[in-house]
Amino acid sequence: MLILATLVPTTLLAKSSSAVPLPNGQTAFDAPPHLIKAESSYSSSNLPSTYFFTLKIPNNAGEPLKAVKIVQRENLEIISYKGNATRAFRGDRWAQGPQLSLAAIGGPTESSEMMVVFDPPVQPGKTVTVSLKAKQNPTFGGVYQFGVTAYPAGERGIGQFLGYARLNFFSD
Repeated sequence: MLILATLVPTTLLAKSSSAVPLPNGQTAFDAPPHLIKAESSYSSSNLPSTYFFTLKIPNNAGEPLKAVKIVQRENLEIISYKGNATRAFRGDRWAQGPQLSLAAIGGPTESSEMMVVFDPPVQPGKTVTVSLKAKQNPTFGGVYQFGVTAYPAGERGIGQFLGYARLNFFSD
């Protein structure tokens, strides 16, 4: 056990040109993507809106970005999405680049969890924005938080939690 405790930190800190291999065959980012910002097209309650989550994949990520999971933290209301309107593109909301192909979009029913899988994965050094079309903003204003997790390419990639994105909504 002591030997394993010594080897694992060394393995995780090693810089390489590919993702970090773990003893159990899983992989992780050398340097995880950064959650740059989150924005909403409208901040008033009850309006249909699009939520934009922008991530930067660092040059030294070690592995392309395969998927992003966005989960609303518990609040007064659960926000529902129009899954078929989910998009992803290079760049941020204001400088939209080419649209990216998605292999899958979805999440459990009765939940505001969305998983977006890129096909092909997004290469290191790129900025990507995921846009989720909400059926409507919450009725009750306030701060709504969304946990964002990034997954590296590979069959056994380990998700890296990037933090919480915050969106503010205002009641009329």
